[in-house]
Amino acid sequence: MLGRIDKGNYVTGPVIAGVWRAGATAASDLLVASGAIADEITSTAVPNSPFYKELDEDKLSPDNPSLFSSWSNVQNYRARAEDAIRLAEQQNPAEADKIKVKQGALLNARLHAGYAWMLLADYFTVNEANHTVYADHVLVTHEQAYAKAQRYWEEALPMASEQEKRLLHALLTKLGIHTQNYALAAAHINQSFTTLENFAFLNTVGTVSNAFFSAMSINSRDAAVDPTLVAVLKTTADKVRNPVVKAPKGHWSLTYFKERDPLLVTDFDEMQLIRAELAVRGLIAGNAAAYVNTVILKSDATGQSNIQTQIPLTLTDITAIRRIYLSWRGTRLIDLRRFNIDGDLTPGFTKRKYHWIGVPEIETR
Repeated sequence: MLGRIDKGNYVTGPVIAGVWRAGATAASDLLVASGAIADEITSTAVPNSPFYKELDEDKLSPDNPSLFSSWSNVQNYRARAEDAIRLAEQQNPAEADKIKVKQGALLNARLHAGYAWMLLADYFTVNEANHTVYADHVLVTHEQAYAKAQRYWEEALPMASEQEKRLLHALLTKLGIHTQNYALAAAHINQSFTTLENFAFLNTVGTVSNAFFSAMSINSRDAAVDPTLVAVLKTTADKVRNPVVKAPKGHWSLTYFKERDPLLVTDFDEMQLIRAELAVRGLIAGNAAAYVNTVILKSDATGQSNIQTQIPLTLTDITAIRRIYLSWRGTRLIDLRRFNIDGDLTPGFTKRKYHWIGVPEIETR
């Protein structure tokens, strides 16, 4: 159930495969929803689903069925991952291959348990004055949830391969940014992803599609690209990274994702932009603009979209760059919150009633 060894390598079994699938569902819901809270996604005139419209307009109903679904999916993800940890820890194998299976299962389960807790703290709260979530009928503060994520990833490191270690260090780096613990990010950044490495969920089970394709492609009308994001796309690289077209109904549609594209959580590009921010903050060495240009060049190899390396970047610059080159990752919501800025929202983000998704009212009874 936990897996097998094939030619010396760990292959996931049904329990761990189920955790991966639960993660894909939970992340799909929340990464799209985050864009509607921030200034990446706006509602269409007649959406099929009111969820993104209510998020966009800061009027999310606590009894919206899509809210129930998003909350249930992330809780299912967390519970499956933590159940897999308990199941793996109960094993006491003696054979070398079975020991490898236990270690592989534990690594995967801890990886996902950590990400599930991070999703809960990033996107949900009981109310704006009480930054907590429910888990197993207990209130857990955001700080405790983030600490659980960090603990799970740190526990997974000793049993990880070199490639898996880079993934875990990348997630710990990302966690440092999300929690404004920049020392944590600086401690892990140089052990994170190398070029072309990433953490993504594949959309290959049944009829599951990339969530942004389903919500925002030209044939969909659930949501649209916010015109304010379209307006800041100036350079060739900006527009290649965020390709949009006008849909027949007049709103902006996103053509960045194909139906079966993986749902990307984090990658080397994000690590490079984190390096740039940490350099601006004086926490690591290096030229911030040079770090940024390694990302821009992927969308415009001519170099004409690059920024000037001789002019020092500011945190305001970093915020604008991250909006364009980390779009559709859930990072814009985190940035609006941690920098306490309004972005291009109306009303401004700091003036909104909700800065997280409220926990469904049925959960709080």
